[in-house]
Amino acid sequence: MLAAAMRIFLTITAFIVIGGVASLTWLMTRGPSEAQAARIAAVLESTAPPGEPAAYAHCASCHLHDGSGRPGGSIPRLAGQRQAVLENKLHRLRLGITRLPVMDPFARTLTPKEITDIAKYLSALPVAESPPSAASKAVRVRGASRYALHCASCHGANGEGHDGLFASRLCGQYAGYIHRRLHEIATRTRGDADAIMQDAIEDVSVGELRVIASWLAEGKGCVAP
Repeated sequence: MLAAAMRIFLTITAFIVIGGVASLTWLMTRGPSEAQAARIAAVLESTAPPGEPAAYAHCASCHLHDGSGRPGGSIPRLAGQRQAVLENKLHRLRLGITRLPVMDPFARTLTPKEITDIAKYLSALPVAESPPSAASKAVRVRGASRYALHCASCHGANGEGHDGLFASRLCGQYAGYIHRRLHEIATRTRGDADAIMQDAIEDVSVGELRVIASWLAEGKGCVAP
């Protein structure tokens, strides 16, 4: 009887893991909508707008001139991110404290003043309205409650972030990016997450991480940084 129960448990666990991986894959590989693809193409073809720091040219090829990133989850939205959070991240990359191979070569060329200019510029950019969520009301409500339980103490009641803790603004961020980062933190596959974050989500299931990401992406209750 014990062996049969164990087989059932392992089977259920396997289905949960497979479902989580499939969801993560879908979030990361789905392409932008036709409208989003057109906007990205237009931004890439445009020149730097007035007021954009010259040093941001290193960043715009991925994060785009408007700081909107890529909706598929590969590149985060930086427009409206907290200035203190951006400065802290760039300084850590510049000094080699945080290692991200894609960004290292660019961050290490920046001067402290350029870092401040970039962070100030991005934090002041308007955030595009989030697309309507495809999640059901029940899923959104569950996401809000799971977020409040596991994340709000650092990232704020509505995901607005916290300067003193260098906690990122998450409200309105792409679901694919949030889910990917949470997965990387949970599996220790990227080294720029601190121990507090790792402990906070250690016992959170894949399903709960997914609904948290969906609720944050909807952008309800976002406040200015």
